[in-house]
Amino acid sequence: MPRFTRFSLDGVQRLSAVDGYHWTDPSVTLVRIDAKGVVRQARSLAEKRAMLVVASENDLVLAGGHDVVAVDDLVAARAVLAGWRR
Repeated sequence: MPRFTRFSLDGVQRLSAVDGYHWTDPSVTLVRIDAKGVVRQARSLAEKRAMLVVASENDLVLAGGHDVVAVDDLVAARAVLAGWRR
């Protein structure tokens, strides 16, 4: 697998620019591509929380539902999902 040093977010909408993203919507899926190129998917709230816990700034994390956005602030994303309990 190729090793990526940095992912470019040029041309991708960033989550920090979206007001009130719907994390709990069942249609929202998180996709994480790590520095080694391994792709993982998270669909449930528990899976999303677990993915964000292990994600690092070297990973590309995308949230996809009606639109695809780059999760550019992992700390804020973790805080939002930590507040949702179901």
